[in-house]
Amino acid sequence: MKRGFFFCFLVFTFLIPINVFAQSPFYFALKPGIYSPQSSDLDGFDTGFNGEIAFGFRVNPSLAAEIGFGYFNTKGEERVGGATYGGREFDLDVFPITFTLKVIFPYKRWEFFGLMGGGAYIVSQPYDYDDYHHDYHRHYDYEDDHVDYDAVLGGYLGAGIHYNITPRMFVGVEGKYLWTDKVKLDYGEFGAPLDINFRLDGILATGVFGFRF
Repeated sequence: MKRGFFFCFLVFTFLIPINVFAQSPFYFALKPGIYSPQSSDLDGFDTGFNGEIAFGFRVNPSLAAEIGFGYFNTKGEERVGGATYGGREFDLDVFPITFTLKVIFPYKRWEFFGLMGGGAYIVSQPYDYDDYHHDYHRHYDYEDDHVDYDAVLGGYLGAGIHYNITPRMFVGVEGKYLWTDKVKLDYGEFGAPLDINFRLDGILATGVFGFRF
């Protein structure tokens, strides 16, 4: 009897379809995850946190549109040669504002989808500079509270899957690959130019916790 009950529970939970349009087509989603830089400009940079808040509208069973507000981060270091040598430590903070279209393939309680979109990516970072002098074996720490900013355009493609727990609640995962224009951050201190140009191309992977209202 226990096995029979468990089997019925699985059928009800995973196979019986539900009408996700019994509620409003508007939804809200939280998306915590990771950002993994793939651009050659960011070789050696760490995988960082990625998070997004999305507000969506289900146009019909096969199409949805989302506006997203997010944040992701990565850190890395660049060695500097010459008469002195040191390191430039970069801590990049990125704030995307995006628009996404999703093409959805519903199956019972499951929804498989492809996505495409783009938006503006606001980038900021403070500068730290360590200078080691060969002749005198001295160590200088140049730290400044200056933060530089730039904003670039980017686009992405991706895919994901949702599972509808109830008509109001769903969970899932999604991933996308991001391409952007070059970010340009220009600043210098103590005769050490810290101008950097880089793309944010990379993998964004998130979980999804969504609510319809």
